[in-house]
Amino acid sequence: AKEDQGKPAILYKSERRLEMEKEGYRIHGSSGDQWSDLLGFAIATRSFKLPNPMYYIP
Repeated sequence: AKEDQGKPAILYKSERRLEMEKEGYRIHGSSGDQWSDLLGFAIATRSFKLPNPMYYIP
């Protein structure tokens, strides 16, 4: 959405997870190659950080 443009990845992904929880979903596991996939708020019960030496979001 237009209001999401320029938003830091960690904030955007956290907000999407929070929306899912408000819809009644429970996030038990999360995996990703960037810390922004796993950190923030509305985090999963268990997270798995996968290596990706070719791509990094600071």
